[in-house]
Amino acid sequence: MLKSGITRVENHLHALIGERNLNTSPEWLQQCADYIANRFRDSRLVVRREAVPFDTRSSDNILGRKEGSDQGSNPFVLAAHYDTVEGSPGADDNASAVAVLLEAAHCLQSVPLRIPLIFAAFSLEESGFVGSYHHIAEAGKRNEGFYGMISLEMVGYRDCRSGSQSYPVYVDSSRFPDTGDFLAVIGNEPSAKLTNAVAHGMRNAAPTLPIEQLIVPGRGDEFTEVRLSDHSPFWEHGIPAVMITDTAFFRNPNYHQASDTLDTLDLEFICDTVQAVTGFLKRYLS
Repeated sequence: MLKSGITRVENHLHALIGERNLNTSPEWLQQCADYIANRFRDSRLVVRREAVPFDTRSSDNILGRKEGSDQGSNPFVLAAHYDTVEGSPGADDNASAVAVLLEAAHCLQSVPLRIPLIFAAFSLEESGFVGSYHHIAEAGKRNEGFYGMISLEMVGYRDCRSGSQSYPVYVDSSRFPDTGDFLAVIGNEPSAKLTNAVAHGMRNAAPTLPIEQLIVPGRGDEFTEVRLSDHSPFWEHGIPAVMITDTAFFRNPNYHQASDTLDTLDLEFICDTVQAVTGFLKRYLS
C-alpha cells in the first residue's frame, strides 16, 4: 500500500482508540460514530445512522452505502464493530478492523460495482451483537435481504514467533501454522462457497499475506469461539457470512485488556488486509 494509505490508517487508529462503551464512555462512543460517518461521507457514500435501542439508551449503527449497477440486487455487507468492552482502549478489538473498513471505503470509492455494498460500523457487538441483530431485523421489516457479509474482527495483531498461535480444541492444530502471522477466514457450511471465494480472492489480491481458512460444520452453533463477532447473527438467519480475524485471544494476549493499545498493532499487517479485502470485493461484486 502507498505511504498515504498507511498514514490514513494510522490517523484512523489515533482517532478511534480509547474505551468506546455505551455504559462507561458514551461520549467517546458517539464521537467515534461521528468520525466514522464523516469518513464515509469523504468516500462519497450515502450515510445513514440506524438507532440501536439497548435497555434505556441507544447508540447508532453507522451505514455507508455504495450503489451498484444491479439496482435489484440485495447488498453485500462489509462490517466491523466500533464499540469496546469496559476498561479497554480497543486497538485491535476493534479499531484495527474499523480502520480497514474506512480505508476500504476510500479505496473503492471510484470503483464501479454491480452489487450494492454497505459499509457497516456496528455498535454494541460487545453486548451480544445487538447492533448487527438490529440491522438484520430492520432490513427484514423492509423486506430487504443480503447478498452476503464479511465481519472484520481484530485484524491488527501479528506475532511471528514460533508457538505464538493456538487453536480451539475442535480444530486440528497440525493442519495450521503455530506462528501467528496469518489472517483467518472463517465460515460455516452454508457459507462455504463465500468462504472459499473470500480466501481465494484475498490470496490473489495480496500474495504475501498468509491466509488460512476454516469451515465449521453445520451453522456453527456448537463452535462458540468462532461465533464471537457480527457474522454470527447472519449465520443464524441463513445469510452467507464469514469472519476475517487475526484469531483474537488465540494469539493476542491483550484481548479485552487495558493493554490493547496502538503500540501492539502491526500497521503493515493492517494495510495488507486492506489490499486483500478490497481486491476480493472488486472482483466478487463486479
